[in-house]
Amino acid sequence: MSNPDPRWLERLQVVGKAQARYLWVLLVTMIFYAALQQRVRVGLDETSLKVPIVDLEVSGSVVLGFGPALISFLVLVILGTMRAYTKAREQLGLGRADWSGEQLDTSPNAIDFAFYTTPASPKLVATVLHFPYTAFLLTGLVEAAWLAKRLVDACAPAQWIFVVAGGVLWLPAVWLVGHLLYRRLRDVPTLWRTK
Repeated sequence: MSNPDPRWLERLQVVGKAQARYLWVLLVTMIFYAALQQRVRVGLDETSLKVPIVDLEVSGSVVLGFGPALISFLVLVILGTMRAYTKAREQLGLGRADWSGEQLDTSPNAIDFAFYTTPASPKLVATVLHFPYTAFLLTGLVEAAWLAKRLVDACAPAQWIFVVAGGVLWLPAVWLVGHLLYRRLRDVPTLWRTK
């Protein structure tokens, strides 16, 4: 790779930083809603939550109702960062399997480090570690579906608004994560090729 376009290089680095932030936000959000599920029985228990600093009390059921939409939205945001990152790599002349672009990623995130591989990594390991983003995003979507199911089970008429809002965001997120999974599976034979 000769002289990379500085605008696309900056774009690549900014998108990498944004992706790292949103991955953490999704993780914290998923943990929050999992804990909230234990505290609030949807539709049956009107537990209130106290917002620190502003000393505001909000209904736990209402906060829980926003869960499917919020988690699905964050998954869509992360998928958007992945597409933007891919576009920047393409503009820099780097394909998906081009290891020479590693030096340009100045903001690797926790998933990048936890599942780091190199061209010298054993092929089976590289193949398994090719799916962490997909698995993480699928976990978020499963939690969003689980929250929505709990809302439906509560059969409270007002809860349906949350279910519909969550579904509007959840369906495209599922489609895009499915497409990501398909692309990752399609790339597996490439990983097995010897360099």
